[in-house]
Amino acid sequence: MSSNANEVVADDDVVAEAVADEGALRNKNILELPVRIVVSVGGAQVSVKDLLDLKQDTVIDLDAAIDDPVDIYIGDRLIARGELVEASDNENGIGVKLIEVCGLGA
Repeated sequence: MSSNANEVVADDDVVAEAVADEGALRNKNILELPVRIVVSVGGAQVSVKDLLDLKQDTVIDLDAAIDDPVDIYIGDRLIARGELVEASDNENGIGVKLIEVCGLGA
C-alpha cells in the first residue's frame, strides 16, 4: 500500500464507523476514500527514566513473541489479525497475511 503526500486520507474514525455500519457502505463515495491501516506487533511498558535513556541501537522488549499474530487497526478500531510475511511485490519486502477479520461488520 503506497501513500502519496498529495492524497487526501479519510479520517480513520469516520471510515471505521462507516465500515461497521453496513448501511453507510451504500454510499459509493466512501468506498473510494483511502484509509490508513496500522499494524501493531506488540507493546511495552517502560519507566520515564528508561524512556529518557533511549538511544540508537536500544532494544525494547515487546510483550509478544516474534511469531504471534499482529493486530490491524483503522484508527483505534481493531479490524483484523494477521501474520507478517515476506512480500516481494513491494520495495519494503514485508506484508500482512490476514488470519482473522473481526471488525468490518461482516
